[in-house]
Amino acid sequence: FNIELTPNLARTFSVFGVAREVAALLDKPLRAPSYEIVMEGAPIDGQAFIDIREPELNPRFTLSLLRDITIKPSPDWMQRRLKLVDQRPINNIVDVTNYVTFEIGQPLHAFDYDKLVARAGGKAPTIITRLPTPGETLETLDEVLRTLDPHNILVCDTAGVLSLGGTIGGAETEISDTTTNVLLEAA
Repeated sequence: FNIELTPNLARTFSVFGVAREVAALLDKPLRAPSYEIVMEGAPIDGQAFIDIREPELNPRFTLSLLRDITIKPSPDWMQRRLKLVDQRPINNIVDVTNYVTFEIGQPLHAFDYDKLVARAGGKAPTIITRLPTPGETLETLDEVLRTLDPHNILVCDTAGVLSLGGTIGGAETEISDTTTNVLLEAA
């Protein structure tokens, strides 16, 4: 079945969000998912930088660097769950970002870190969040060249637009079969 949601109900744009809303409507207790956040590895200080230019629109933006990963198919159970929400499984990294977004409502996006470094001239990339300039465009992962709405938050680097924040990534830094290092964004 499909649930029609309006933009003013963004808090319900996930399995957990719908469950929270139904629990409130039925005056029932909500069983929140339990998970443990484990921070492993070295900090990414100096390997990527963040520049938030519209803090009132996007107050929090975080990055994690995953090194020496192998791109492969996701487990069958995850592929099945993604298909249930009309998402085409891509690979383990992209599928995890989509799964988390649909499960708990936390938008995530994965960038090929080495492509970002190349765009930065071999240096650590600076990831910028900002509003578009008039007429600015982005070729997205679905191979559509989009003229960006002036109210959309963008994720960019010093070379240009990388993604439409919380919505869809750009083609230039997408995860591919040859990706080995991933910069993971949560906003």
